Amino acid sequence: MIPVKICSLSLVRMLPSQIENKRILLSPLNWGMGHVSRSIGLIHFLLMERNDIVVACDAAQREVYECYFDNLTYIDHQGYPFYFGGKGQFGWDLLKKSSKLRSRLKREQEEVETYVKEHDIDIVISDHRYGFRSKSCPSIFITHQYNLPVKWYQRLVNRFHYKLMRAFDHIWIMDYYDSRLAGSLSRCQKDSRIHFIGPYSRFRIYDKQTKDLEEVLIASGPKIYAQQLVDQFTGVEGIHIICDDEVSVPAGSIRVEGNWRDKDRVILRAKRIISRSGYSTIMDVECLGAECQLFATPGQSEQIYLAKKHGT
Repeated sequence: MIPVKICSLSLVRMLPSQIENKRILLSPLNWGMGHVSRSIGLIHFLLMERNDIVVACDAAQREVYECYFDNLTYIDHQGYPFYFGGKGQFGWDLLKKSSKLRSRLKREQEEVETYVKEHDIDIVISDHRYGFRSKSCPSIFITHQYNLPVKWYQRLVNRFHYKLMRAFDHIWIMDYYDSRLAGSLSRCQKDSRIHFIGPYSRFRIYDKQTKDLEEVLIASGPKIYAQQLVDQFTGVEGIHIICDDEVSVPAGSIRVEGNWRDKDRVILRAKRIISRSGYSTIMDVECLGAECQLFATPGQSEQIYLAKKHGT
C-alpha cells in the first residue's frame, strides 16, 4: 500500500502563482494536441517559479514538449483509447469505446499513485484527464468546460462530468472571471475549489513579430478532420498550411515544414488565421491579436458553440 502524503496544500486556495519550489506531475489529454499546446504556456510559467516538472505523456506529445523545454522529466504514459470515425458522430464514437475508457481511467489512477511515490511528487496536475489524480497529494483538474455542451436530455452526462471533476482537490478554469472566451462552458457558481486562472497560450513566450503573411491555415486535431478542413481550401493559391505530414495539401498552397517552433514563427507572422474552433486555438488567437476564421469540427458540439460565440 502506498502511504498517504500529508500535505496542507489541498486545504488552501491554490493558483499557479502560488506554487513554487514543488515537484509537479502533469499530464495532458490525448484528444488532438490542443491540451499539449495550452499546457506549454503553463509549464513555462511554473518553471519560472522554480518548480520541477515531470510530464506523463505519449511519444508524440513528448516530441512537441521537447521543442520548447530541455529541463523536463518524462514518463511514458498511455493515452485514452479514443476513436474518430470521421463522420461527426462523436457521441457514438465515444460510446463504442466506453468500456475501454472506463478501464483505462481505473488503471490510470493506480499508475499515478506509483508515479507520485517514485518521483516524490508534491502536486498532480491533470489537463482534462479524469483518471489522472492522486490520493497521496493535492490534485488539480484543468479545463475550460466546467459545463459540457450537451442537450437537455443528456443531463446525466454533465452530472457524471461534475462527479469526476469534484474528485480533484482544485479545478483550474482557463478563462477570465467573466467567461469571455468560453462563454457558458466555463460559467459556474462559486466553489472554493474552483479558480479562474485566465487563458494560457504558448505564444506568450515569444516577442511579437511583424505580420507579413495574409493567411495561415492550421489543420490540427484528429487526422481525418484535419484533412477535411484542408480540402475546403483547394484552389486557394499561396495559402500557408500547417498540418501533420499525413495530411495532403492542395496544389498551389505552401506546406509549412519543420517542428512546432518552426511553425510557430510562421503563425506569429499571420494577419489572419484559419483553423478549427478548438479552445486552445481561441486562446492563441487572442494572444496573437490576429483576425481569425474558425470552422467547427463536424458533430463536435463544443466547437460548434465556440464558433458561433466568436462570430465565425
